[in-house]
Amino acid sequence: MSFTTNVKDELCAVTDMNSCCYHAMTYGLLLFGGAFQAGTISISTEHEGTALLYAKAVGEIIGEAPPVKCSSAGKYSVRVGKADERKKILEHYGISENTIAQRINRSNLADDCCSVGFVRGVFLACSAMTEPQKSYQMEFVTPYLHLGDDLLNLLQDLNVVPKMTRRRTNYIVYLRNSEAIEDTLMALGAKKSALDIMQVKVEKDFRNKVNRRVNFETANIDRAVAASMEQLEAIRKLKRENRFDDLPEDLKELARLREEYPESSLRELGNLLSVSLSRSGVYHRLNKIIEFANNE
Repeated sequence: MSFTTNVKDELCAVTDMNSCCYHAMTYGLLLFGGAFQAGTISISTEHEGTALLYAKAVGEIIGEAPPVKCSSAGKYSVRVGKADERKKILEHYGISENTIAQRINRSNLADDCCSVGFVRGVFLACSAMTEPQKSYQMEFVTPYLHLGDDLLNLLQDLNVVPKMTRRRTNYIVYLRNSEAIEDTLMALGAKKSALDIMQVKVEKDFRNKVNRRVNFETANIDRAVAASMEQLEAIRKLKRENRFDDLPEDLKELARLREEYPESSLRELGNLLSVSLSRSGVYHRLNKIIEFANNE
């Protein structure tokens, strides 16, 4: 099940709203659901819950819910078949029979809570979310430029800052800021989905920190291995050239320990010496051995 489906399931389950907000939500469903004019009022969606809610909401205006049909491809559609029923719906929202609804009529949004209800309907009708594990994006899709502009302005009035772009024949109003998406989902009533995004962000941040730590430690190990190999090669060179005994006693002791414990850290080597030595002291002496080996 997709994240978009999860969000829509949550929104369809929201019942705690005033009648004015329900009226506004139905308006959002109608206006962004597909066709909304005297000749055709309909919606086509892959989300069954949205189709059922659309039919129920329309039925409360015209007195009887239109049927929900499902195609073999899994698409759900609802159509208001009678002209007098379509006229009644348009009049209910203050729209002329001769008008193709391409603008948001703000008189149908009595208050901010109604605007939120309207956006809930819009989301159900035309929106999609990317999977949070991949990226963060909420988008609203409409074929009408002015309708996209109106939605953009409405969201801004609700303190959401979206952007708009064109994709082929559609206009996309979208959010990419994860916190803005979380806040919007919370306001619309999809609280669990908002918390799911927050959880994904926490998990991503934790994984990134672990990866950075692992990469850091791997780099340190690689450097330590390379240094140990260089030190061992210097010691072997001194022995091949019969110069090992020319080393001062303190360096010879350390060289023997390095040969015996090639994987030990500098701190561990320092603790194995007859007189303990700090990490920096061991590092300094090993560099002296390398310099001694390189001086022919």
